[in-house]
Amino acid sequence: QVAVCRVTLPGSNSGFPRPPEVNFIDTLAWNKLSGLGLAPSGLADDSTYMRRVYLDTIGTLPTAAEARAFLLDKTPEKRALLADALFRRPEYADYRALLWSDLLRVDRDALKAQGSVAMARWLRHAFATNMPYDAFARAIITARGGISGDSPASFYKVLDNPESMTRSVSQLFLGVRIECAQCHHHPSEKWGQDDYVALAGFFTGVGKKVLPDGSEAIVAGPAVDLKHPRTKVLVPARPLGGAPVAADLPDRREALADWMLHPSNPYFARAAANRIWAHYFGHGLVEPIDDLRATNPAVNEELLDALARHLRDVKYDLIAFTKSIVASRLYQLAAAADAGDERNFSRSMPRTLPAEVLLDAVCQVTGVPEKFSGWPVGARAIQLWDNRMPSYFLQVFGRPVRATVCSCERGADPSISQALHLMNSPEIQARIRSRKGVAARLAASSLPPDAIVDELYLSCLARFPTPMERAAMVRIFGDGQEARRSAAEDALWAIINTREFVYNH
Repeated sequence: QVAVCRVTLPGSNSGFPRPPEVNFIDTLAWNKLSGLGLAPSGLADDSTYMRRVYLDTIGTLPTAAEARAFLLDKTPEKRALLADALFRRPEYADYRALLWSDLLRVDRDALKAQGSVAMARWLRHAFATNMPYDAFARAIITARGGISGDSPASFYKVLDNPESMTRSVSQLFLGVRIECAQCHHHPSEKWGQDDYVALAGFFTGVGKKVLPDGSEAIVAGPAVDLKHPRTKVLVPARPLGGAPVAADLPDRREALADWMLHPSNPYFARAAANRIWAHYFGHGLVEPIDDLRATNPAVNEELLDALARHLRDVKYDLIAFTKSIVASRLYQLAAAADAGDERNFSRSMPRTLPAEVLLDAVCQVTGVPEKFSGWPVGARAIQLWDNRMPSYFLQVFGRPVRATVCSCERGADPSISQALHLMNSPEIQARIRSRKGVAARLAASSLPPDAIVDELYLSCLARFPTPMERAAMVRIFGDGQEARRSAAEDALWAIINTREFVYNH
């Protein structure tokens, strides 16, 4: 038995007017914030919302033309229409496949090119076809076959033994970090060594086989029970908190998947809902997002429970579920209000762009694509299956090496090296000054300086400049083509090096 007590001292704003509610997310969020005395911020403006939902959903900036059209659109439901359109774009599947390639450790060094390509292709197809999340999880947990085939079998290629499989599957799909129980009773949870060994018993039948063509395949057959490391007694395979399964099953992983996906399972839907929530809000209702336990409760338990129910109600349709998140007023809050609140979602929390997203953004706003070896011109970083593709930019901005299933491996903290790279690196300077780039093209156009400045702000920040910003930028423009080009380059450099550009607000 574990008893948890959370003591909360309400703030001084308990009497704030209740904001409008779009759906159940807002209702439960306002209930919580009211009890805490935290007044939520106001609604983000159209440009902030547009840039945010683009970056969160498709990992891509809106173009200047897209931003202009959205900002000038007077349709009342334009935000909902925009979100609907984004889920239909190919970049949605590209970006989701990239993020799950991190979690499933799609590493070229471990899987070789064929295995990495196959896994990335399978992931992209899963998200492009909106595969229900329960089917997605079952396919991965029970995967078998050639690692270069049309399946997620390569997930097991990087896992060496039943213990590593146990830790990875539990953390990814249940949000339970069971590794502590491998050696001793979990210090802050109810799981002991017998629970760990029982769960590992589902994976003892999984192995690898070399095929005639030299490639590898994942095979699964009858499993065996494992011995308790201390008592040396065989422990029957059973799920966490569940009953033992039959010993003679052809593939015990099927039984594990059945238990995971049963509506009464207390972990699966909550873990999935918390992971998706964390992507769109910058942090989960439970942090770390894959450490759900009684001694680490959600900041809003009612909301997490409701999200899990909603995910089950929509039959694990990820797009339908995510649309509810981006439609909520809570998601659309501005980043102002109580700057001291970083956990209760009373405001939007600015966060740095992932390495691949930022590189694509720099390429897009400068008009100079990155040249990835072996890829066609114009390929985007979010499309790469090769996590070892040489790129100082991706390295310095936190691309993960995919050594674990933890999303925390991706670097999110800003650094001096990152700032210096954007300001001074020859690569960034070459993009800005390219004769085929955006700055040169705008300078050669018939647009007046104020229109050039507008175009740069729209492409980089999805907004028009303020009157003060526009006036300051226009002043640097001189007469003559070279002066116009130099001014456009300086303006673009200045915007790229703002906090607003490198953050998602």
